[in-house]
Amino acid sequence: TDAAVNPGNSGGALTNTDGDLIGINTAIASQTGMFAGYSFAVPSNLVRKVVDDLIQYGEYKRGFLGVRIQDFDNDDAEKLGIAFTEGVLLQSVESGSPAEMAGLLPDDVVTHIDDKRIRTMPQLQETIAVRRPGDKVKIDFLRKGETQSVVVLLRAIDDE
Repeated sequence: TDAAVNPGNSGGALTNTDGDLIGINTAIASQTGMFAGYSFAVPSNLVRKVVDDLIQYGEYKRGFLGVRIQDFDNDDAEKLGIAFTEGVLLQSVESGSPAEMAGLLPDDVVTHIDDKRIRTMPQLQETIAVRRPGDKVKIDFLRKGETQSVVVLLRAIDDE
């Protein structure tokens, strides 16, 4: 965020100009120790999910996809021989993971999850992080330049 966050503000509210809570301040990256750099916050929808899980289950339950990812750029598009598009490149897919079971492969480029446009790694991570084990998500992706879709059944990271 570009909001001024100083030491001691961690855990405080990050609000927009309408006063809506959009995140919880977590850290700053600063040369001086005071705000003169970047600040970081956990998005409020993820905080809400964690709080709801703690109340309902006594622990945070996060859906697990089972992939290593990176932002997709022009160099990746050229390497894969497809027209550039925004998305997230799957570097690898874990054996036996929900992603593998649904048919996702390394070098697939995720473009949408449940019809929500995915442009960056943080968007993909947040979109999955607010889901629970047992949730199904529709993933649209590019493979060799062709758009495809799969439904993935998320599971807990420690499920066999």
